[in-house]
Amino acid sequence: MDALIAKFNEAKDKEKELSDAFELAEKKCSRAQALIEKLGDEEVNWKIQLEKNRNFKENLVGDIIISAGVIAYLGVFLTEYRQDAITNWIDLMKSFDIKSSDEFSLRTVLGNGVKIQQWAI
Repeated sequence: MDALIAKFNEAKDKEKELSDAFELAEKKCSRAQALIEKLGDEEVNWKIQLEKNRNFKENLVGDIIISAGVIAYLGVFLTEYRQDAITNWIDLMKSFDIKSSDEFSLRTVLGNGVKIQQWAI
């Protein structure tokens, strides 16, 4: 009788162990599914960011030339004059087949907006 009770207790312990392992596996599986869903949504954001980066790379030379002009020449002028000069420079870049952004922003070209002082350009 003692041997049967010992086997029964051993089987109950094994059942509890398997039950705990099953619950843990279910939790891991649900977390993995949630992560996969979130990463699937993130794929769209990555594609958008990739396209932005490609455009930025393509327009980099022209944007840097315009940025240099803005920094060197336009600091003392009014915003309206700056904007007119930038528009003219963009047109000039196009006439020389140098690609630049259609909507130029010095903040965008220079880098992270959080780290850059807010300029009225």
